[in-house]
Amino acid sequence: MEFQNHKITEAVCAFRFDPEQNTPWDLTFFAEYYNAIKTNGYEIKQEIKPFQLNFNINVKEGLNKSEVLPGETQMVFKTKDQKYAILMAQNYISFHSLNHYLGWDIFLPKVIEDCINPYLEMGLGKGLISAQMIFINNFDIEEGEALSDYLVFLPQMKDFGQGQEISHVFNSNYLIKPNKQLSLKTILNNNIADSSKKVIVESNCLASNIDSSIKLTDLIQEAHDSARNAFIKIASDSFKAKIK
Repeated sequence: MEFQNHKITEAVCAFRFDPEQNTPWDLTFFAEYYNAIKTNGYEIKQEIKPFQLNFNINVKEGLNKSEVLPGETQMVFKTKDQKYAILMAQNYISFHSLNHYLGWDIFLPKVIEDCINPYLEMGLGKGLISAQMIFINNFDIEEGEALSDYLVFLPQMKDFGQGQEISHVFNSNYLIKPNKQLSLKTILNNNIADSSKKVIVESNCLASNIDSSIKLTDLIQEAHDSARNAFIKIASDSFKAKIK
């Protein structure tokens, strides 16, 4: 792996599928998939039942009614060491590396491919709509350093006078022809009490399927390459040297 000391705390690979082309959803799919991936180390499972809050406003009567409706049931499968997780929902599946990203050459074959195959063998995963890759980096800035020392698109704040960076939020979305949407997000939180500066850098690419013959792994490769390239472009040479 190129960057042995990277700051990636979570890497996410997600796939979405066309409900019209898949078998009608059944909650028993969770148990079937769990039994198929247990041998890969995914021994922990946790059900997620989100809720949806609806507001109904009657302007004439001045009434504001709200109701809580059950959301779509999802299931999380985790390895015993908590290093990897899989989120499964209706026509959706995602693979997560948690504080343990060993590189794409391991994540793709050992996590994604090994665990997507049982999913496909169940007759799910038809009509690929999109593949998405997200890299979330978390790190601290050392005392005396500025965020612009790490990210090349930011101004040198010291040029504006003596002081310190208090906060920073940046969010940009970019369409890349013919089928990708790239999102970049950077956040700086400065704790003045102890002078710590915590940074989040998120690189996110969604690749839509415009070719019915494309392989699932080829589409996620497109998303991965664009998300990775975005980080490479915005990271300063000194930052890249730190994480070599």
